[in-house]
Amino acid sequence: MAATGVPNVLVLDIDGTTVTSQKCVDPDTKDALLQLQKQGIRLILASGRPPEGVYPIARQLRLQQFGGYIVAFNGSKVIEYKTKRCLYEQYLSKETLRSLWYDARCYGLGIMTYGKGKIITASEPDPYVRAESSWSHMPIVLHEDFLKHAPKTIYQCLLTGKPEQLQALNPLLSELYLGKAEVFHSEPSCLEVTPCRVDKSLGLKKLFCHLDISPSQVVCCGDSYNDIGMLRYAGVGVAMANAPQAVKEFADYVTCRSNDERGIVEVVRQFFPSVLPA
Repeated sequence: MAATGVPNVLVLDIDGTTVTSQKCVDPDTKDALLQLQKQGIRLILASGRPPEGVYPIARQLRLQQFGGYIVAFNGSKVIEYKTKRCLYEQYLSKETLRSLWYDARCYGLGIMTYGKGKIITASEPDPYVRAESSWSHMPIVLHEDFLKHAPKTIYQCLLTGKPEQLQALNPLLSELYLGKAEVFHSEPSCLEVTPCRVDKSLGLKKLFCHLDISPSQVVCCGDSYNDIGMLRYAGVGVAMANAPQAVKEFADYVTCRSNDERGIVEVVRQFFPSVLPA
């Protein structure tokens, strides 16, 4: 979508976009985003992570001070960061969860979801689940009877396994769950599953309605397949240099620098020149 006027909202994916491959915010990126907010530009973090996984980044970027918002679980939950008030939420149905558990066992995949401050999995944690636990600071709880111990409200499930296996299964599962859930292959070792018709763009639509923001005022940045919806929805959709070509094709602008090369600093210079002159 073509932007009209000067953008006053920046929406950032986290992994592969805002943070480096080491899952940290580069000091120059942090400084640029703080300067951006000091000039009245609203910052929104839109991630596949659970809220607990977004909060440490939100604290570093001082979203509480500047009135920022979080779109978590790929759009399934929208939160005002300062108050932790939920503005919108959507859940997976129990029937869909049961089917996912069955399919995970059939295809030899791991399955995990999020409880209150913890990761719940049905099998011995694989490297992806252990990494998720490490950077989110959420302990892993193993329950072989996954359905019995899963929370009543589930915003998102992850299916984990070998990258080549998930790449092959992605189109099959997307077709199988058509009309029931959305399946995103956003990381090589996992498939993210959200409620039907829920993605980051839907979460943003709900938030923008609440804040009376037009998408033409917005710059969205992302690097993966779960970002395509919001790249298309925003006034300006920005794909990172490290994004797959299939994602870049939906962007209005592709950065020259990757997430490990301060690509977001480039975005601020390009679209918010009053903050960081070129």
